[in-house]
This record gives sequence, C-alpha cells and structure tokens, in this order.
Amino acid sequence: MRKTILVLSLVLVILALTPLAISRAFVEPTIYETIYVKPGDTVWQIAAKYMTDKDDVREVVFEIRRINKLDNNAKVYPGQALKVPVKS
Repeated sequence: MRKTILVLSLVLVILALTPLAISRAFVEPTIYETIYVKPGDTVWQIAAKYMTDKDDVREVVFEIRRINKLDNNAKVYPGQALKVPVKS
C-alpha cells in the first residue's frame, strides 16, 4: 500500500512539473523591448513581427498580453507603449 502511494505521488509530481520543463519561459530568460503601437496595429500583428520560427504566435500574444496586463480583448491604441519579448 505504501509503495503504491509513493509511486502515485511521484507520478503526480512528474505530471505537475512537465509543463514547466517544456515551457520556453522556464528554459530561457526573456528580454523585452518597448515598442509603440502604430495606427491599425493589433497584438496579433505585433506578436507575428517579433516571433521566431520556433514560436507559436498564440504564445507570443499571450506573453504580450500578460506582461502588459491587457485583458482578453487585448485592445491597443496608437502611441501606446508595449513591452514585447525578443530573443537574444
């Protein structure tokens, strides 16, 4: 019984840590560049400009929204300063 509980506990710990291990944010530090929104810009377009071939644009959008404390609509305005993640 004890062995079963121990094994289940280890499996749960491994499952809990797996998303952190595969997350790029966990593996490499992020550097941010401040940009200014131009008329017609959207967060999606901005994210697409700053992503690499290894990135998923949805993750970059999420990171921009998170770091700039934007809501789910992620509405931005011309002249607004945004921090965007850049790869070193």
